[in-house]
Amino acid sequence: MRLLVIFALTATLVGAAVPFDYAPLDRRQSPTTTSTLSVGSTVTDTTSSTPSSTATGGPGKAGLAWANENSVDIRQFEVTGKVTWYYTWSPHALRNSGWGSSRNGNTKLEFVPMLWGNRSLTDDLSTIEDVIRSNRTSGGVKAVLGFNEPEQPGQSNFSPSVGVQLWLDHLLPLASKYPGLRLGTPAVSSGPQGKAWLQSFFQECAGRCNVDFVAMHWYGINPDAFIAHLWDYHYTFSNFTASKTLWVTEWACHNFVSNEQCSQSDVNAFLNQTQNFMDETEWVERYAWFGAMRNLQGVNPENALMDSQGDINSLGRQYVDASPDQSLRSGTIGLGEARLSYLIALHIIFSGLGFIVLGLPW
Repeated sequence: MRLLVIFALTATLVGAAVPFDYAPLDRRQSPTTTSTLSVGSTVTDTTSSTPSSTATGGPGKAGLAWANENSVDIRQFEVTGKVTWYYTWSPHALRNSGWGSSRNGNTKLEFVPMLWGNRSLTDDLSTIEDVIRSNRTSGGVKAVLGFNEPEQPGQSNFSPSVGVQLWLDHLLPLASKYPGLRLGTPAVSSGPQGKAWLQSFFQECAGRCNVDFVAMHWYGINPDAFIAHLWDYHYTFSNFTASKTLWVTEWACHNFVSNEQCSQSDVNAFLNQTQNFMDETEWVERYAWFGAMRNLQGVNPENALMDSQGDINSLGRQYVDASPDQSLRSGTIGLGEARLSYLIALHIIFSGLGFIVLGLPW
């Protein structure tokens, strides 16, 4: 865009008039999860595994694992009503100030904060409380996610005993302070070490942790193995939580074991089968596909729900259940839509001297 700057009088401009924020909030490192192409100890008996449809199925389950901050318009994913919530691997909701905030700061999606680990507990807990008190997200904060892959050296990385102590010292008091606030377990990876960590966590909790739901991750290329893994977690952990439900806060068609990866058609079919299963299964409460970002951080890029400009793509439309001809534009200009012509007028008073910046279309 050409900028024509007209100064009323010659003056020296100091400081930035418009804040720009392109940095994602993602605190998550590149995934190190072990893929479960063959599930070792999962329950594979499907005699009673016919999904049951209840009021918890379908609408309200789909969410976004969001690492774009305000650089991408999140509202294009909420037009159909399929997606109802998001999280950022952090305690930070999308901000109400800065570049792009006029879009994302007004999202209707429910925000779910996460206490990622023990690196900055005081600041993160303070931020979570600020978000709860400000009530600036749609409907307020209803749940908080526990730590991110604590069994993984590249993630929050601590023992179950440390996790239990952190939980009792910080998360449980948070839920006591704000009645009705729900707590999700530390989200473990889908490898055997993830399940073992969570089993030890509940054993050491000894009924003291008051967990509401189990959060979990899964990566692999076999949708049947994914479904078997969910059944295994349901049977193993449901009696340890108040709601007896699962949140799948990361999953994608990606192989961390070998170089065999899903094609785009494989990803489409994988998403279709696994999402339908979760929508129709009452004990799967919520889920968030790993793909709502422009850079998938080492995960197969065919899983992306948007293109490199941040615009929702065909897989994203599938995820939000959009009809082929349905417009998902929110009516505002996104950061990735600089190709559109537009006019910006800005009048600044600086030491009594004004200037006007006019943006003219290409």
